Amino acid sequence: MKDKPIAAKIILPLANEKDTGEEFLGLSGTLYRQNLIYAEPRELRKVGGTLELTVTFQDFGSFQSWENSPDVVEYWSEKFNCVLTSSPKTVEESDVIIDVDETENCSCNSSAFYLLYGRSLQFTNELVCGTCLGQIPYSSIPAFIEIENWQRHYQRVYLNWLESSFFEKEAYKELTNYKKGKLNTEGEKIRKQLSEHFGIPVYINLFVDQPDANHSCLICGGKGVSSGLKTPSSICENCNTAFN
Repeated sequence: MKDKPIAAKIILPLANEKDTGEEFLGLSGTLYRQNLIYAEPRELRKVGGTLELTVTFQDFGSFQSWENSPDVVEYWSEKFNCVLTSSPKTVEESDVIIDVDETENCSCNSSAFYLLYGRSLQFTNELVCGTCLGQIPYSSIPAFIEIENWQRHYQRVYLNWLESSFFEKEAYKELTNYKKGKLNTEGEKIRKQLSEHFGIPVYINLFVDQPDANHSCLICGGKGVSSGLKTPSSICENCNTAFN
């Protein structure tokens, strides 16, 4: 058995060629959380009636059997069956030089704080070091902290708002119900668990429809203190939020 990184494409043949494929944006996050691939991909490309996700698998076993991973089966099998014409195809790429050491992960020995973001359309890091702005890999987070489940929930609500669909108003209410909405209370629970696990403050960046450099903490209305970063420039140490 090979024991080396494998560059590959995961090809997802869409049943409806007009489908945008946005429902598969979180697939790479699941693969990364399960330690099946190296640094999470930043591009899901649509080619004709298929989606292509370029990844680097940890080893041959991951390349060969990623579809059997428990989280993949739990969260993605139904979509594979309903949205695709057939099972995903995993194709090894040739003539690729793999540099698995060049990642965007946090490389700090210590950090003053982390930033927690909700998942949206942009492939931005979702848990970020406040010192180097590198990502904190999900593989370093214990399974009982269900950050991936919350990110999927967040993404569904965000897409409903973004697409101006029938559920736009309801999605907007959920995104902006900072104190009592299920989405944000789930996020606050995750934030607390992350802070306790890593032993440092974790600040959550809440949704704002029209961001600007002058708004206050969305929970208490306070001005907060400087974060030391360009964006977000402020943190509220009372409410554990990041803004501006």
